[in-house]
Amino acid sequence: MQISDFLSPVPTSVFDAIGNTSVKSLVNIIDIHTGKVPELSGAHIALIGVKDDRWNDLGAGSRITPDHIRTQLYKLIKHKYDIRLVDLGNIEAGNTFNDTLFALNACLKELHEQRIVTVILGGISDLAYGQFTSYQGVNHNLNVLVVDAKIDLKEHEQDPARANYLYKMITHQPNYLFNITHVGNQAYFVEQESIDAFDRMNFDMFRLGQVRANIQETEPLARNADMVVFSMNSIKAADVSASVEMNPNGLYGEEACQIARYAGMGNDVSSFGLFDLNASKDKSQCGSALAAQMLWYFIDGYYNRKNDYPTKESKDYLIYRTTFKNAEYEIVFYKNIYNERWWMEVPYPKEKTKEKKFLIVG
Repeated sequence: MQISDFLSPVPTSVFDAIGNTSVKSLVNIIDIHTGKVPELSGAHIALIGVKDDRWNDLGAGSRITPDHIRTQLYKLIKHKYDIRLVDLGNIEAGNTFNDTLFALNACLKELHEQRIVTVILGGISDLAYGQFTSYQGVNHNLNVLVVDAKIDLKEHEQDPARANYLYKMITHQPNYLFNITHVGNQAYFVEQESIDAFDRMNFDMFRLGQVRANIQETEPLARNADMVVFSMNSIKAADVSASVEMNPNGLYGEEACQIARYAGMGNDVSSFGLFDLNASKDKSQCGSALAAQMLWYFIDGYYNRKNDYPTKESKDYLIYRTTFKNAEYEIVFYKNIYNERWWMEVPYPKEKTKEKKFLIVG
């Protein structure tokens, strides 16, 4: 099968809704699937919409969201960079939800192989499981960044297949998940069992208050990620009145854009999933406009990647070595002398990989 077998064109209604735009708008520089899937050769970033909302009753109607986000995104002014962006159109709902996940998995695998960063326009966040499975056989130590108001690690009592995507990521076999960093969760939504499970697995969790206190601290978290799952449920209802689960508390729109930009800047981020916006309830189009602006900032971040992962050959780093008393290993710190970004080399947990050391951001 080819990637084109799973994709339908961007409907003409999107272009009808745009109206008159500036010649400098993104619609004039994006290669859009209007009948033929664009060539992937030379592309840096690809957009894919996924039009399925069957797995979550609260998300009914969100299948139309990808095209509403496009309408808003295409209007925005293009960046100052040489943007190589393709819009591959939509994955339509399959006969079953699992069929949709299969199609998303297949498309993403092809894009991973061609080293094209993919932006997924949902749809409900359960689609993130298809995003995750696309890394099987591609990345053996996957780091996942999740921005969401809730942490749900429970198995579905009646139908295990309908369990939350986080539960399915953690229990997936073969296991290639290394770490989950969960950002923006709110304590009154998170059961103690989920917190305890995160602690046992040494996953990272940053509550909304921590993020709001210093939004800049999310940059190292994004820098360490391979894939990003961003739920619009993490944004307060005053800024997104049409998220799947509207919430009076959450991130401000500006903070969501900042995190999206950090995600784009992450050297290893190869997919960014934007989920849980229900455009059928978005009468003012404000939610779709914010989602589009987040994507604009993600693209901006991509073209500002530092590509400064430390190597032994590089002369751009100061190296600090620390040995703990009675320890069998040392921890090595790398500081980039130009941008002052820090990295830390630590041993891999034996149960997670056969490799001896890895680098995390500091």
